[in-house]
Amino acid sequence: MDEELILPGMSEREIAIRRRVHRLAEFYRHVFFYVVVNATLWGINFWQVSQMTGRVNGWMYWAVWPTLWWGIGVFVHGLSVLPFWSFFSQEWEDRKVAEMMQKDRP
Repeated sequence: MDEELILPGMSEREIAIRRRVHRLAEFYRHVFFYVVVNATLWGINFWQVSQMTGRVNGWMYWAVWPTLWWGIGVFVHGLSVLPFWSFFSQEWEDRKVAEMMQKDRP
């Protein structure tokens, strides 16, 4: 995150929330570009197939590959950001460290 978004006097909680919102915004941008670029690729692919003469088969739809592999990347990015997968978050790690430190106290 850009450090200029962290202003003097901000609490640790506000900094953590700003960082979380920043990561969420990055994920939404990632999804937006995924949809726009892949819609364009599919449009090009369908146009190419419509211009072909002869028999059309499934292998002519090459746009499936960038959509699939990039989609896996978007999914993994979502796992690290969205709250229903909170065990991947920095907050979860911090809570777990505090919990373990509490258990190990003599």
